[in-house]
Amino acid sequence: MSLPIFNFTKIESTNDFARTLITEHKISKGIVTADEQTKGRGRFGNQWSSPKGNLYFTIFFPILRSNLKKIQFLVQLQIRNILKKYRIKNLSLKWPNDLYINNKKVCGILQESIVFKKFFLIIGIGINIQSSPKIKKYPTTYLNKEAKKKINLNELVEKLKAAFISNIINKKHSFKNILKEWNKYAFNKNKFINFKTKNKIYRGIFRGINNNGALILEHNNRKDYFSHGSLI
Repeated sequence: MSLPIFNFTKIESTNDFARTLITEHKISKGIVTADEQTKGRGRFGNQWSSPKGNLYFTIFFPILRSNLKKIQFLVQLQIRNILKKYRIKNLSLKWPNDLYINNKKVCGILQESIVFKKFFLIIGIGINIQSSPKIKKYPTTYLNKEAKKKINLNELVEKLKAAFISNIINKKHSFKNILKEWNKYAFNKNKFINFKTKNKIYRGIFRGINNNGALILEHNNRKDYFSHGSLI
């Protein structure tokens, strides 16, 4: 499979440019990378710090709408598999879209979708490589601090591209098996967490995710299931 790559020294947002490629240039699949983003963002419109030296990577392609949730967890697992090759220890997956090393955030994923004759998925991946922002809400880290060898940015892009072509785009996977594997590496599983959804905060024990990908929170002698929200 051929995937065109659009490289930029500086861009507002790789996800936004991918959207433009689909809707204005009629390009159905490809990759957008940038050395720097001026308007990078994460979930809920939160700003994603995007200085030079880190990875800003967006891939887009048409998919069946029914595969949307499955890919969310599969992408996390694929990134984890890639980073393991750099002999990084204590890699965990934070529901629903982050990766952590030693309880510190190293990667965020922003999954968006649009309908333009077909259903398209746009996946933005930001990985801290040379630096990480200082954020009050949670600790952060970067790969060159945690890895046994220095990370080559271009090499990492090629590994991500290969993973998507070989294991994600148009590949059939059992959702049950994906979730089973994901639960092995779940961040803060079986620990007390604070969970926020719809401006309400719950405290309970995180029991992983169920067969629908919903977060399981045990509190007040019962289990509740959440499809939207954030661990805080």
